[in-house]
Amino acid sequence: MNPSIDILIIEDEGEVLEGIRTSLQQLDPSIGHIYAIGNAEDAREMIRTLFPRIIVTDIVLPRLSGLELLDEVMQISDYEPKVVVISSYNEFSYAQRSLQLGALDYVLKPFDKAEFKQKLLKIVAMIHEEERQRFEMQHRIEHAQMGTRMLMDQYILSFCTKKTQLQEHIYHRLQLWNLTWLTTSSYHLMAFGVSGEVPESDKDMELQLFSVGNIAGETMEQFHSSYLLKNVHNRWIVITAYPDLEEMMEAIRHNVRKYQRHELHFGVSGTMFSFQALFDAYEQSNQALRWAAANRKPELYYQEMEDGLPERTTADVNERCAAALISGDRDGMVRAVRDKVESIVRLTQLIHRKQLAQNCLDWIMDIQTLVNEKSGIYLDQISLSLWERLECYESIDSVKHELCAYFQDLSDKVTSQISGTGNAIIEQAKVMIGEEFDKDITLQGIADKLAIHPVWLSHLFKKETGQTFSDYVIELRIEKARRLLRESNLKIYEIASKIGYLDLQHFGKIFKKRTGMSPKEYRYGK
Repeated sequence: MNPSIDILIIEDEGEVLEGIRTSLQQLDPSIGHIYAIGNAEDAREMIRTLFPRIIVTDIVLPRLSGLELLDEVMQISDYEPKVVVISSYNEFSYAQRSLQLGALDYVLKPFDKAEFKQKLLKIVAMIHEEERQRFEMQHRIEHAQMGTRMLMDQYILSFCTKKTQLQEHIYHRLQLWNLTWLTTSSYHLMAFGVSGEVPESDKDMELQLFSVGNIAGETMEQFHSSYLLKNVHNRWIVITAYPDLEEMMEAIRHNVRKYQRHELHFGVSGTMFSFQALFDAYEQSNQALRWAAANRKPELYYQEMEDGLPERTTADVNERCAAALISGDRDGMVRAVRDKVESIVRLTQLIHRKQLAQNCLDWIMDIQTLVNEKSGIYLDQISLSLWERLECYESIDSVKHELCAYFQDLSDKVTSQISGTGNAIIEQAKVMIGEEFDKDITLQGIADKLAIHPVWLSHLFKKETGQTFSDYVIELRIEKARRLLRESNLKIYEIASKIGYLDLQHFGKIFKKRTGMSPKEYRYGK
């Protein structure tokens, strides 16, 4: 909206001209400049330069008349001034011609200054009302456009986050939105975000997103078959069939750097060939973006990412890491750390870099809790220095290195404590096995009685005896069976039952595997 309303007065009689100009001064705060001129020729140049909102003109002027000037003015495109004609002629034809040329009023000389001022005040009020209506209309249009755009974004984002088959009603929507190229062309998805720390306040965050989105949106106008939207994690997503992705990325990056001084990370999906592949493209681009941001790379294509290991559950990785830590298996710890860190980066929505450090610290606490449950050994609190180093990491490899070093130190502490208590625990376990080998004996059962974790008991058993728990129990039972077969008259099935085997056939197989003979052959010395 224009803050001021300029007025041009065209009158060749000096006294009348000055009288009108003086009477209009201080008329309304919204009135800006009041220009006064005595001929139509100079007024014409001024009008084409300044475009005053109100024109007050006499009819009779030197050379070019006021009506002839109005006829020219009304030919100027996109310019509709409010005009008041003043004249000494009271003939109807002059008034009629003035109104035909767009004049709002026809005032006869001499006129009452107060009445004339009221006429101009009404015109000023009319301009304000038109501006208000125009602003409201524009506001409604913008709201309608925004609502349409938000609806489009929601629909397109839903196609990205949930596998969707191309159905007729969806295709009609794509036609309405000029997005049918998603069904006919190969395309990519690019996810991008601002590198560095996230703004502390929500207001600053919204401002950053708005400014980057505006710049990216304006930049993308030069690239056909492209669509920009924002996801719920405050990342911008570009869906594009434009063939030169490098050109588009560089244009967006250049303009954001130029106007906002922000650097961007990009993650790019593989090439997709169907509408249904939006879901896969969305997952790929976001994984690539997280990997690029974590490794401080400007962009990363999904194909460049290392081949992922077979998917493992969090519980599986935790169990492997804790077991490796207790047993001193450095390679096992390295593999567990690799799997966990890469899983965090690829599958967790990391909004900023500190979140990776926090996720790793949470994981360390889980591992320490698990080690305590398995071994009964209490581990110290995580040091502040590790926290600080993780928050300042340079790359994913540096995060892995810090975690491996930390776990190796813990492992040394755990194994040193285990070595001092291992013999006593295993001796207790052997006594229990010797007393109960003829029953349904299990590692879990013995561990429960010793109040330790079965994984730790298994590790200790192998370390102290050189045998697994199950091998030790089987060897003890077979040795007892040998003595009974040679020294007693018990039937073979009775011997099997006495040493804990209810299935005679199963006992026979195990006995032959261990001795090379069947129980019958062993009894008779064949």
